Amino acid sequence: MKTAYLFIIIISITSLFAAMPPQWNDFQRDLGIQAASFRDLPNQKVTPQKDTRNYNIGDTEVFWRWNLSVMPPTWNQTTATCRAVGEHCYVFVANSDWGSHMTQANVDEVLARLEDSTPNDPTRGAIEMDVDLFGPVPNVLDNDPKLIVFYSALGSFQGTSFDGYFSPYNQVTEAQAQQMNPSGHSNECEMIYMTCYPLDPVAPVRLSVLSHELQHLIHWGMDANEETWLNEGCAELAMVAYGVPDPITGFPTNPDNNLTAWNQSFADYVKVMLFFTYLQEHFDDTGMISSLVASPENGMASLETKMALYYPLVTVPELIRLWTVANYLDEVNVLGEMYNYEQLNLPTFSSVSVNQYPSQTNQTLQAFAADYLRYTVPATNSSFFVEASAPVYVSALVYNAQDVCVSMAVLYGTEVGWDALPAGAAKIVFVLTNSHSTGVTYSYLTAPVGITDPLLPPAQLSLETYPNPYQTGAAALTIKAGSGNQPSELSIYNLRGQLIRSLKLSGGAQSLEWDGKDTEGCETAAGVYTLVLRSGKSSLSKRITILN
Repeated sequence: MKTAYLFIIIISITSLFAAMPPQWNDFQRDLGIQAASFRDLPNQKVTPQKDTRNYNIGDTEVFWRWNLSVMPPTWNQTTATCRAVGEHCYVFVANSDWGSHMTQANVDEVLARLEDSTPNDPTRGAIEMDVDLFGPVPNVLDNDPKLIVFYSALGSFQGTSFDGYFSPYNQVTEAQAQQMNPSGHSNECEMIYMTCYPLDPVAPVRLSVLSHELQHLIHWGMDANEETWLNEGCAELAMVAYGVPDPITGFPTNPDNNLTAWNQSFADYVKVMLFFTYLQEHFDDTGMISSLVASPENGMASLETKMALYYPLVTVPELIRLWTVANYLDEVNVLGEMYNYEQLNLPTFSSVSVNQYPSQTNQTLQAFAADYLRYTVPATNSSFFVEASAPVYVSALVYNAQDVCVSMAVLYGTEVGWDALPAGAAKIVFVLTNSHSTGVTYSYLTAPVGITDPLLPPAQLSLETYPNPYQTGAAALTIKAGSGNQPSELSIYNLRGQLIRSLKLSGGAQSLEWDGKDTEGCETAAGVYTLVLRSGKSSLSKRITILN
């Protein structure tokens, strides 16, 4: 939910309900849960006070709304007139604002964006777009499938203005609203509130907020107790799909920000906007977003269930790694199409230079977050190693002198790294991704080969492959691996970081053959793969291309 409703809840808790827990997001969810608890009661259906619930242009109605010019907000009743009727909605404007803060031309533009077209799609309005993406608009009380969009001067408080809000009170009867804690009032209809003063009601971003608030109404109807980060992520995705997203600021300069934590900062809106946009662009071919919204599970549990159902080869940890790499790259290149955004142009994410020695210790990384470590490769051979309190992904993005990413290697574990970084690389960005629900601490070392340090493993590894590219069905791929006298393990990963095959090796130099098949005996798909040879704390990687 956007600024208005969230701010209201914060103030309400602080000023009115000091005995309640201070976490406003818990209270916000609680309102929706309270309203949802009335849905199955026998007296839930309301008998319309009119012969018909259908409004015509010129009809008047008195609506309850919040007065946001004072805090805590108070309830008042406002007379409004229906100024437009569409296939999916009515547009009402407070009589006190008509002609001064909102005109018929404004109403016509609002109706066109709701019913006919959006900046992203000239064939669908915001209502149809949200319904297709997230699910149906609920119809709980009034037996009228049309949405009411109510414009009035929401005002401002101490310089804070409000775009609009969705109120769960409207989803219950007036009597039930007064039983809720805190007690409130209901218009007994599906409604979203929007401002016409002091903010411009037809500014592009304000029209986009219509889709944001409508998503909250839809999400309430599908899963009223959804976690805030997921609900807000879908609402931000609605603005992206509409074509006018929120500006991408805050999060790119502080990417170590737990995806699932919600502190009501603008960076929180941006991080969930990016995640759900990435999810929709790369994993929504089968309608997973609407299924996620409808899931009775919440948060990460819901995401894990839906990913396992729709994309069983991609775990949620792998999804988090793909997303964090895409946030830095945002381009289609030799790595494929999994690391870009089609609908957004991302600014460069902040990275930390690691061209220092000795090692850096006790760094922190929040849950479901990433750090970006930038290394300008010197002329002499150098190495990079990470030790972490829990397994992390380390995706090494290799750049040439033209600042173009030409390859990537991915490792996973608590002790991972490279004895020798790729020759000829001008820069490497190490993406450290924590795909767990708890934070981790880590240490890293970048150093010229030969410097003694506890993080620098002693084993000398070698890894060669031929032919490269390798044609499946032809002669087996020959792999020569050397690990001194230490036993080693050879792992083969695809570009998503998924383990394809693992082979145990005894010590010394060995030559083995791989038939191009995975652990299930199936031929691997064409593409670029990473071979990783590990022995103790040492590891060495090499990329191969498979052709079909």
